[in-house]
Amino acid sequence: MLFGLVACGDDDPAPRALSSLVLGAEYLPEGFAVAPADVTSLIGGNRRTLEQAASVTFAPAECRPTADEAFSPLMTSDNTALLVAEAASATLSEVVSSVRRDIDADRRATTGRCRVVEARPTRGTLAGARIVTTSSELPSPSSEAVEQGLVVRSESVTTLTDGKVRVRSALLANLLLRRPHGEVVTVQITVASANTNTSSAAPKRIEPPMSEADFLRLVDDAVAHAEN
Repeated sequence: MLFGLVACGDDDPAPRALSSLVLGAEYLPEGFAVAPADVTSLIGGNRRTLEQAASVTFAPAECRPTADEAFSPLMTSDNTALLVAEAASATLSEVVSSVRRDIDADRRATTGRCRVVEARPTRGTLAGARIVTTSSELPSPSSEAVEQGLVVRSESVTTLTDGKVRVRSALLANLLLRRPHGEVVTVQITVASANTNTSSAAPKRIEPPMSEADFLRLVDDAVAHAEN
């Protein structure tokens, strides 16, 4: 009888590895190709970004982003998987991690009173610049596996100390996804423009790195791929 119980348990599939939950190359939008990337480099880059952010002032002050401060330091190569893909004018990344992200903190920093935020770095190459970021919330995936989600489009206009202007646009999804065994993973998908050129003035319209419809389909694909 005991043997029979053990055998039934063996038929229960083990949870999939995190590395199998990120999208494969076949899911990438046209024009994107997988690029070399590793979690260790991601962690190092996040740490430097957080160090630089400590010297940035935000207005309104309560709109200082805090989700990354709690999320990034807990990431390791064992609890996080990464995909990076590049196109001529944009970079796509997907992070899947067993570290639970504070989506409420993301929402507080990008919606409502914080829909438009001004940041002023006081150190580094952007010291003295004025960065205005405007965020617009997009529909979250409707899958029942999504415990919580926030999808936004952001546009930033950076005015440098010499008066020149640099603009960037990004589409970002942060999701808490419940897996079949009950575990919850964070899925973060970002597509950001690669434009680093400067001009004398900001354009009347900042073009996104891909259409909102295409990005929402990409997010749906990521959820469907990771939820089963």
